[in-house]
Amino acid sequence: MKFLVIDRGGSIELSPTEGESLFMQTRDWVRDMMDSGKIEMAYALSGEMASVMIYNVESNEELDDMLQDYPLSNYSVFEVYPLSDALRSFEKAAGVFGMRRQMAA
Repeated sequence: MKFLVIDRGGSIELSPTEGESLFMQTRDWVRDMMDSGKIEMAYALSGEMASVMIYNVESNEELDDMLQDYPLSNYSVFEVYPLSDALRSFEKAAGVFGMRRQMAA
């Protein structure tokens, strides 16, 4: 199951030492999750304290566990969107239009 997760972030008021440590811990966690295949891609949103990641997990519960383990989770506001294969969706939509065309004929 794939999910697009947007972390819109929140207020982070930490000392420079705490902030540096937290963000380096987050970088390492994301890298580990990418190496394991649990995160397929990760991007920062330019000009914002936000990120976008695609998670590839076995269940909603696994995603929930990962979001809770995310080092910035206490400072995050997550938007979660389930993903499906776009080519399959386009084929299904084309088939629906084909059936409508046949019914109209």
